[in-house]
Amino acid sequence: MYHFKKLSKTSPIITGTFILTLASLTTRLIGFFYRMFLSANFGEEGMGIYQLTSPVLALSYAFCVAGFQTAISKYVAAKEGLGQSRSAAFTLFTGLFFSLLLSIPCTFFIYTNAEWIGEQLLSEVRTASLIRIIALSLPLSCVHSCLNGYFLGRKKASVSAVTQLLEQIARVLSVFIICHLLTANGQTPPLSIAATGLLIGEGTSTLLSVIIFTLSVRSIAPNSQIPFRKELPTLIKDIIKMAVIININRIIVNLFASIETVLLPGSLEKYGLSSSNALSLYGVLCGMVLPLLLFPNALTGSISVMLLPAISEANEKNQSERIRSLTSRTFLFCFGLGVVCMLFFLFTGKTLGQMMFHSEIAGEYIMKLSFICPLLYLSSALNSILNGKGKTLQCLFTQVLGLTIRIIFLWFLIPAYGINAYIAGLIISQFVSTVLTMFYLRKYI
Repeated sequence: MYHFKKLSKTSPIITGTFILTLASLTTRLIGFFYRMFLSANFGEEGMGIYQLTSPVLALSYAFCVAGFQTAISKYVAAKEGLGQSRSAAFTLFTGLFFSLLLSIPCTFFIYTNAEWIGEQLLSEVRTASLIRIIALSLPLSCVHSCLNGYFLGRKKASVSAVTQLLEQIARVLSVFIICHLLTANGQTPPLSIAATGLLIGEGTSTLLSVIIFTLSVRSIAPNSQIPFRKELPTLIKDIIKMAVIININRIIVNLFASIETVLLPGSLEKYGLSSSNALSLYGVLCGMVLPLLLFPNALTGSISVMLLPAISEANEKNQSERIRSLTSRTFLFCFGLGVVCMLFFLFTGKTLGQMMFHSEIAGEYIMKLSFICPLLYLSSALNSILNGKGKTLQCLFTQVLGLTIRIIFLWFLIPAYGINAYIAGLIISQFVSTVLTMFYLRKYI
């Protein structure tokens, strides 16, 4: 116990990574059984329809939440470092206010225009009922994410881990229970239940985050004052400036990703598939195969979360050797993990596809896409280092370039060569963006 406490003080990256990875792996493990359940109940086409709603959630999150969470984390850490705990809490309220200010009209717009979004933007009117439910989760996501940013800024990764785990448990259990009750009454569960589970999970994690925050602020010294008038204008300016830059980056990336999501089923139809078969194939690839390949990315993703503040601190102090050490170790670990996972998925893909999803097609695509693993796991960590160095534009460029290559494959090659062209586009685009990121960090690798 003493050794662990000592380690947590001297190696926050290691302990934070361990906590977040454990929670993420558990969450993803639950998620796999959940996806198997959804696949069995709603079929491959249903999975494809549900997956089509992801751009709506991703874009709204990028617009209202992502930048404010990161800004809160950064400035809370700065306040805590100066021993200004009450100012840190005030920083949270400031960021949360502006996040909610954007989320409420965004929720209203998405909810009232769900039919138009589904029919005109996603080319699938059956997504409308799901979009309405997803829209309601946005204000909850603002509260939950901003509170997570606050606790990460205070180096309390365990709070983020617990709320993440509880969100997944509540989501899955609620869908299981609702489906069971409907089936017991002789009714067929509608696909909108999956979106309802997302809303329930977000609500549960938000409630827990609020409770933990309420309990934690009681320990703040009451005589600690906040210079409201002096601090407020600067704080608002700093938070909005950082949040806007990050939000713009996220929106651009998610717009490209959304275009890809919308184009894929249509391109498969041009290849000769029916609308139903195109959605089924899309559901298998994006709802089953890619989440499985991303499962080990729970570890590299946790490393990325903890690397960003560490690299930022070292960069501010001009500690080039520390940056070089962290970068080279991260490179070796993530690439090694990627190679091991690539070999595993390559040789067990067919078995995994049949065992987990009861789909031979899923097994085939697991094997074909296994080659993306070393690039995929390495990319997230290197991008975090690039952001920590303050190279946000370079990071944005590499992501947009990769997505552009994928869209080119979607638009020109998939109608002629089918889904294999999409798989080739995924691998090539990831290769180009990863190599370019390595070029930007070449002096540290």
